[in-house]
Amino acid sequence: MQGLFVPQFSAFKKNNEVDFAATKAHGEYLVSQGVSGLVPFGTFGEGSSLSLRERIRVTEDLASIIQDRALIPCIISNSLGDIWEYLAFVADLPVQAVMVIPPSYFRPIDNESLITFYKAVAEKSKHPIVAYNIPSTSLKIDVEVATQIPIWGVKDSSGNFDSALDFIKHGVNILLGSDNLLAKGIAAGAKGGICGLANFFPAQMVKIYQLASSGNAENIVAAQDIVDKIYKAVDSIVKPGFNGVQSIGALKNASRHFIPVNVGDMRSPLPTYRSSEDEISAMIEHAKAVYAI
Repeated sequence: MQGLFVPQFSAFKKNNEVDFAATKAHGEYLVSQGVSGLVPFGTFGEGSSLSLRERIRVTEDLASIIQDRALIPCIISNSLGDIWEYLAFVADLPVQAVMVIPPSYFRPIDNESLITFYKAVAEKSKHPIVAYNIPSTSLKIDVEVATQIPIWGVKDSSGNFDSALDFIKHGVNILLGSDNLLAKGIAAGAKGGICGLANFFPAQMVKIYQLASSGNAENIVAAQDIVDKIYKAVDSIVKPGFNGVQSIGALKNASRHFIPVNVGDMRSPLPTYRSSEDEISAMIEHAKAVYAI
């Protein structure tokens, strides 16, 4: 499991219903741009806002258009029963893996309990499991846990480069969830990335992966240069001090200027941050340098 994967947006209508057609069309667009695969229902996809039935419908739609790329659905749920039901549903579908976040409603959870949880998940799955490490919204997955559970590896969205290096050093497969760490993380041995900004810049994020995975020093510098250009565009609307929800809300609001599919707003109660016209214009201007790559 290597490459650049996209935690694609889930599309919603103005009445908060899932826009299944738009979600499928956005997936088709991303596949056409050469990404390695799709990861629906992650943080960018507002996976915690979708019901089991809605996730099933979207999974079926994406499985029909994925072609030869990977489909790695994410499960964000506090219910082991809900997780088991979804795993039973995808058992015979062509998904490459399933990404599972630790339940986070009850805290703290000790490492022994997390190990027991992931073993219970893996026992019910016919597909490899990717553990989702995003301490800002869930529970931290320590190396101690990752090395004792039957998983393929970890998506590390800690935002901490030392965290990724620690997993790699202990032989844990890593997919980076922090876009700004993509180039140097791959150069350090990560298998790839699951990067939200690929919703906007799919071909360019693929190029970052290709350059950084070459092992050539000049290519790694070139990959980081693309990362820096992307962040210069994004920083026009994602302001210092924004939390994750505000950042994704601002990006989703701006997406209509960059993505050929209208994915709508965030689903209630999540806010959709409305950037000013000047901020959007600045992002569009900086993005020209990215799309020219």
